[in-house]
Amino acid sequence: MKTAAATDLVGLANRIFDGTVKVPGGRSARAAAVVARQALEESVDQRCAELIDGMQRASMRSTIILLRQLDDPVVGHKAQAAWAGLSNACHHHAYELQPTAAEVRSLLKLVAEIAGP
Repeated sequence: MKTAAATDLVGLANRIFDGTVKVPGGRSARAAAVVARQALEESVDQRCAELIDGMQRASMRSTIILLRQLDDPVVGHKAQAAWAGLSNACHHHAYELQPTAAEVRSLLKLVAEIAGP
């Protein structure tokens, strides 16, 4: 499921997380999560387009279900876990803490397994 765009986004997410690319306000974990989620979505969309000729744009939840059913179920489950975790990490609520570095690092590793080098 590796695409050039997804691979580039995974690299960018890692550089944001590591501090190579600066993010204002100390929100590098959340910013890396946003970019990593985009990489995952690019990769899943690309793979589903390969599996289903002429597939129209569907929700990510739907495409992950298709991926699990029509392709490798293990990769599908990893994609589902990564997408759910990254979606949680991306959204800011006043009553929640920012995602921890360990949480984001583990999610970045999952995305790299699916979408990147």
